[in-house]
Amino acid sequence: MKDTNNLQTLAKRTKIKYIDLRLDYAFKLIFGTHGNEDMLLLLVQSILPHRNITSVELNNKENVGLRPDSRRSVFDISCTTSTGTILNIEMQYKAQDDFNNRMLFYSTFPIYNSVAPGSTDTNTFDPEPLCMIGITNYILRRIKENEYFINSYHIKNDNDSGIVFTDSVSYITVELPKFNKKLSELSTDAERLFYVIKHIGSMKSMPKEFEGTKLEKMFRICNFAAMESDLQMEYIREWMAQVDERSRLRTAVAEGEARGEARGEARGEARGEARGEARGEARARESIARKLKELGIPTEAIAEASGLSVEEVAAL
Repeated sequence: MKDTNNLQTLAKRTKIKYIDLRLDYAFKLIFGTHGNEDMLLLLVQSILPHRNITSVELNNKENVGLRPDSRRSVFDISCTTSTGTILNIEMQYKAQDDFNNRMLFYSTFPIYNSVAPGSTDTNTFDPEPLCMIGITNYILRRIKENEYFINSYHIKNDNDSGIVFTDSVSYITVELPKFNKKLSELSTDAERLFYVIKHIGSMKSMPKEFEGTKLEKMFRICNFAAMESDLQMEYIREWMAQVDERSRLRTAVAEGEARGEARGEARGEARGEARGEARGEARARESIARKLKELGIPTEAIAEASGLSVEEVAAL
């Protein structure tokens, strides 16, 4: 009870109006819940507008590997479209350098599970079409960067991109930072949806531009105050975990910079001291050499006594 009160107090203090759809929990709650298939269909149609998808059916998210002890994969959202394609959708808030490889690894599970073991059918190795969709709150750095917000990848011939090795699997990336349209520039349901996904967590009310659109429902179900208390608690925990992670990252960066500055200062001081000592020693040698030279001591003897070269002594 105390935990519930603390979380509710925190929610009021932070003035959360709508849940942030970039967070894993919120994304699954809205798009992966039975009864919200219309919202999921809008998302799928927005990402894959040319596939003529008219309906989606949610699947079991868990997939098993080849061995009993092998790793399992649980997707944020898994569904089958009206065209028979399996879509596995992942929302990734925190940056991961290997996210593309993660998508590749996760694609092996549904491919394996869609092939019936022990089948004598000639099409045993003809898996159901699969599309892996990764929505990221950051730009994928391991993939050559371009200006496109949505990118589609297939397995094709290096010499002739028109030759497709297989059309059974494809990979789609949706990089939210690349979607920079302003509210006044939105003209389609897809643009409005991506705008909401990116910004709803910081909104205090539904913009009038969304009145009468398919997204009115999304604002209703994303309304934090209207959610059941257990869902509010789970969201706050997820939200706090992300806040803590960002805080730890900022602290690590600050500590790294501080250490770098301290090391730089220490090295600078050491170098300065060394240079100062070296210059002092050089001046002392030159002073001694001049006095010896004034006394008429031979140049070679002065050089040997002062540590200067014969040329340096002669130049004094």
